[in-house]
Amino acid sequence: MPGSVGATDPAERYELSSGQEALWMFEQLVPGTAAYHVPLAFRLRGPLRTDLLDAALTLVVRRQEVLRTAFREDDGEPYQLVLPPAGAEVPLCEVADGAELAEALRREAREPFDLAGGRPFRLRLFRLGPEEHVLSLVMHHIATDGWSLRLLTDELSAGYAALLAGEDPEAALPELPVPYRRYAQWQRECFQGPELEQLLGHWEKELRGIPAVDLAAGRERPRRPSFAADRLVVRLDPELHRALTDLARAARVSLFSWLGAAFSLALTERTGRPDTAFATLFAGRGEPELEPLIGYFVNMVVLRADLADDPAFCEVAARLNAANLRAIDHEVPFGSVVRHLAPARRPGRNPLAQVTLQLRTGGSAPGRPELPGVDCEDVDLYPGQHAFDATVTFIEDGPDFLLSIEYSTEVFDAPWAAGLADQLRALLRAAVDRPGARVSRLPAAVAATPHAPDQGVSR
Repeated sequence: MPGSVGATDPAERYELSSGQEALWMFEQLVPGTAAYHVPLAFRLRGPLRTDLLDAALTLVVRRQEVLRTAFREDDGEPYQLVLPPAGAEVPLCEVADGAELAEALRREAREPFDLAGGRPFRLRLFRLGPEEHVLSLVMHHIATDGWSLRLLTDELSAGYAALLAGEDPEAALPELPVPYRRYAQWQRECFQGPELEQLLGHWEKELRGIPAVDLAAGRERPRRPSFAADRLVVRLDPELHRALTDLARAARVSLFSWLGAAFSLALTERTGRPDTAFATLFAGRGEPELEPLIGYFVNMVVLRADLADDPAFCEVAARLNAANLRAIDHEVPFGSVVRHLAPARRPGRNPLAQVTLQLRTGGSAPGRPELPGVDCEDVDLYPGQHAFDATVTFIEDGPDFLLSIEYSTEVFDAPWAAGLADQLRALLRAAVDRPGARVSRLPAAVAATPHAPDQGVSR
């Protein structure tokens, strides 16, 4: 988007951003699900000052308006209302053991939000012993993204550390250039008129006649989806990661595009269609004013791969790389693309794409609190609901290279996910060994038949 974000005009009500509006509409159609909840939990060992944690949270909520924003409607039209700053506290609960804690964390992750009430997040502290706690953080996606989660834990940590040292916590954090509501207003100002029509013309050309990629073809879907889901995490060979990184660097094609090529071929093998598409996410923070803001900035884009001409694996990666660059140059809110293309809609189904692919690096991963004198480690937590048929995420986490597959348990099962993980692993190995091979000549080992999970698979 061109130009500076700038200041916002004072008003009582503000429009939602395009992404927020889509999430708000989802909540109206399917209220009470956890499909767009983002839960994290951290085990804290050491002398924790709960009063300072409350004070630090109050500071963050005062700074970041989206954390005290109510999402309401007037005659069917949503708007956001920023509520006045107020004291915040982290409720403290006693738990007897790990089983009680696990159940409490699952309950926290799935408890519905009252978005009209002005608190699109919740923090709760569970005490297991005098110096052992677990901090639960759950946010609704309407107020956060992966980048924002790191900002929240960083600001909470900085405020806590300053208070513990007897310093001014306000001085520990830079002044925010603009509030999130200004971004929402700015986005709508930018994407309108002839410029919007030109951008939408690009997407009409890219996605005209896009096929419905249905990995669940032949499987019965419930009439009213519950979005019940599960997750499989596979630790991939570090040598494979290094080889793929070297291959991407030598070909001047992004690692994401090589991963996307493997995913596209897996979709073709599983659907029998050479023309496939998947969704991915852009960070949506192209302006420096947006970098320190907590809020929902990510934008979905759909990338298409047609393998009908039997291209080489490296050519598929190059085509996806080019498509990704075109998407960056012609980025427009996903909701505008959907309204323009007006695809056939089915209840409980996402428009244009049912599967997504992401590459998450260390810098885009959620952070963890760093509190002086307190050791912190992540607690694995999954809410068990997901809005897509499947989301495949490759994760670069220090020396580890992980593959995460979230999948709808209403149409898929654990062997299906394990088979997809094996298939992607085999395709990536083939890419390293024979990047110039045509896709029809790749080894039969990548067939879509589910395989038994190996020792590198965990749930």
